[in-house]
Order: sequence, then C-alpha cells, then structure tokens
Amino acid sequence: MHSDDWLSVQAEIHPRRLALAADGQHWTFEELDEAVDGLASHLAGLPVRSGDRVALWFWPGAPLVLLIYALTRLGAVMIPLNTRLTPAELAPILDNAEPAWILHQPGASLPATEASRQKSWADILAAPRRPFVRAPWDWEALNTIIYTSGTTGVPKGVMLALRQHWWSAMGFALQAGVSATDRWLHTMPLFHVGGLSILFRSVIQGSGVILLPRFDVSLVAESFRRDEITLVSLVPTMLQRLLAADVPPPKSLRLVLLGGAPAAPDLIERAWRQGYPVAPTYGLTETASQIAILDPVDGPAHRGTAGRATVPTQVEIRDGERTLPPDTAGEIYITGPTVALGYWRQPELTQATFRSGWLKTGDIGQLDTRHYLTVLDRRRDLIIRGGENIYPTEIEQILKTFPAIADAAVFGRPDPEWGQRVAAAIQAVGTVDLGELRHFLSSRLASYKMPTEYYFVDQIPRTASGKILRTQLIAQLAEHEGWDYR
Repeated sequence: MHSDDWLSVQAEIHPRRLALAADGQHWTFEELDEAVDGLASHLAGLPVRSGDRVALWFWPGAPLVLLIYALTRLGAVMIPLNTRLTPAELAPILDNAEPAWILHQPGASLPATEASRQKSWADILAAPRRPFVRAPWDWEALNTIIYTSGTTGVPKGVMLALRQHWWSAMGFALQAGVSATDRWLHTMPLFHVGGLSILFRSVIQGSGVILLPRFDVSLVAESFRRDEITLVSLVPTMLQRLLAADVPPPKSLRLVLLGGAPAAPDLIERAWRQGYPVAPTYGLTETASQIAILDPVDGPAHRGTAGRATVPTQVEIRDGERTLPPDTAGEIYITGPTVALGYWRQPELTQATFRSGWLKTGDIGQLDTRHYLTVLDRRRDLIIRGGENIYPTEIEQILKTFPAIADAAVFGRPDPEWGQRVAAAIQAVGTVDLGELRHFLSSRLASYKMPTEYYFVDQIPRTASGKILRTQLIAQLAEHEGWDYR
C-alpha cells in the first residue's frame, strides 16, 4: 500500500474503475495514478518543491485535473486562478499569494510578471523527469488557497488543508450516501471550491468524474444519455436552462446538488416535477463547499430550507455572542472540521472571521426546531449572478476613476435567468457616454461583473461616515422607475 494518497489508494482497490473522462479520453484509477506520477516527475524537474505555492491558470480539462493531483502528491500548495478575471484583477491576487510558479495553458490572460515564474503546459512536459519523494500525507498542512473577495472587493485567500477536503467529502457521503456506480457530471469551474471538491470526493470515495469543458445544455444532455450519471452539481442558472430546454434527467441520476446562489422556490418545484432530484445546499469557500444539504425526499416538507448540517458540522444562529432560539433570524455561525484555516496573510481579517473555532459567515438565517437551516439573505450588498459572487465596492471604485463620474453605487437587480444582474447608479459631473464607459470597464472588469443597467442620480445617499445608503438608494430608484421593490 502506498501512503495515504487518496488516488493511489483507489488505484490499488479499484484499479479498473473509471476515474476520469475528459477531453475525449478516459482514465481508470490505475491509469490516472500512473499519469499523475509521470506529471509529478516533470513538475519536480522544474523544480516544484514541497511547500511551494503554485498558481494555476487553466480551463477545465485533463491537464488541470492532473496538475491538481500531482501538486498534492508533491506537497505543493495549489492556487487555482479564476480564468474569467482580467490581468488587472489577477494582479492583487498574485501580489498577495506570491507564488513560486505560475503554470498556465496557451493563451492565458495574466498580468506582467517575471517570465521565469511562468511555465506553460508545453514547458512542464518538456521539463526533465526527476525522481521525487512523495510528500508526507500531512492532514494539517496547507494544500489549497482559493481566492474569493469580501464585500470590500479585496481578494481573500481562503486556506484549506487536506483535512478540510476530507471532511467535506465525508459530510457529503454521510448525508447523501456513496455507491460503487457513482459518476459525477462535472460542469463547475475548477477555480471554485464547489468544482474542486468534486475532484477530491472522486478519489476519496472512488467515484468517476465526467468533466465537461464548460456548461452547455447540449453537452449535459449528451452526457445524461451516454454516461449513466448519478450525481451533478449545478447553480440555479444551469438548472433553469436544462428545464427550459426540456432535457430529461437520466434514470440513473440520484442527486442534483444545487448551490452557488439562492434558488427561486418555483424553480426547485419545477425541477422536482420534471424528475430532477434537486437538493438545495448551503456552503462557502471557507467551509470547503456544502455544509447543509436538503435531501430531496425531505424537500416537499421543508420547502425553502437548505436542509440540515452535514455531519459533524454544527450551525448556530447568533445575535452578537448570544445564541438565538429556533425560528429566530440572526447571523449564521459554523464550526466543524471543514472550517478553513483562515485567510492567507490577512491576520486581522482571520481573527475577525474565525473566532474560537467558529466561522462568522455574515449571512443571515434561522434554524427550526428540527435543525433545518433557512438562509434568509446573503452577505449584505453581495450580488450573485449565475453562481458568481460580485462585489459592488470593487465595481464602484473602478467606476469612479472614469473622468465624468463623481460618485457611484452598484447593486443587484432580479434577473429571471441569472438570479441577479448588475446595476449602477451614477452621480455625474459631466456627460457620460455609455459606449465609452462600457469600453473603459471592459479592460478592467470580467464580463460577468459588467453593469447592464445604468441610472443617473443627483446624489448618491451616504451616511455621515460616508457609507452608501444602498437600501435607501434602491427604494428611491424603485419609486422613480416603478419597480416592484420589497
């Protein structure tokens, strides 16, 4: 038996079982284990060493999967980069992370940095193969830094060890069960914890992964027909598109994990009626993916909830330091072995967010007497579009650098397809040409962050301390524009 390396364990006990299908190729666990060993020897030849921080800019595909497993085998710390971000948006992330290596595929959109740190996929494969010693399987050692942003828009590197990934997989398995025939249809970005967690669950639980290059209704429908899919993770926008296209779920499908953004109750009801075993979830990057899952069997009796906490996670609803009784709204606090180690190189933020083993989420929710969790609101001011978090402050700061804009406020508006869309209120000091503004923003913001609605106002309402009175602004615009604002 090898070390505790999860992939190697699966290669020994299930050598012929399908592990991965991607880019038109298939690997059994034994073949994947051998391929990862080969890639690890090339990485060692660069050389990548245990403890090195390694940033990854790759679209979903076999190279990225192999790199994730190989870096874990070497004991390196992987930093999956959001490929949708502009170089300007990636720069502060790389400044904070200071990776030893930036590995990328051809055509990567990266900020200027030392050429010696950047290596393409071709460079990696051209590196000499060097024998390596597998890193000790240290459950507490840093394994992953996943960057998200706070409501300030400042990048936060969430630190996860192997322990968090293991217990995330165990919590899912204890809640949803595990089958020898399980196959995940993977449609999620691998730079998000929801996508990354599927790869860890695969090698921990021995389930196959069918990895799509992107979410596409026709590709999902084809995989449903061909691959005997049992599990799939979706955000509400994806589910809505499948229902709109009348894609039938395969008979083999036993669970649809739905997360990333709040889902409208009627969307879940329609999915249930069409035979999709949808399980609404709640989770964060800081908890290594879902910590609450609503079993589809319990769904009709507990509509609107995210289910119960996964074992051994504990959830409390608090008002400050006071724990609140059932059916009372307050802030969601979480403790358990999936809670992150903290934020990379941000000790003050770590201290404010992680308190005595509890994660202060900033989300509002309530627990009923049977411990079903209802999430009432996401973090204040956060916009969630198609499962992507968008932070108003980041966009506001960029808007205010445009010459004719004196002040700006960004907020979310309901969208039937994406959940929310980005709207901007602008206080101008001259004429703002929207065409020029959009061109200005396009080089500074990822496309999904771009405002699609603009409203010109005389003044952005603020408190005496300068904070935007966002609720007041939205109410004023709603009255003026005739929105249904509640």
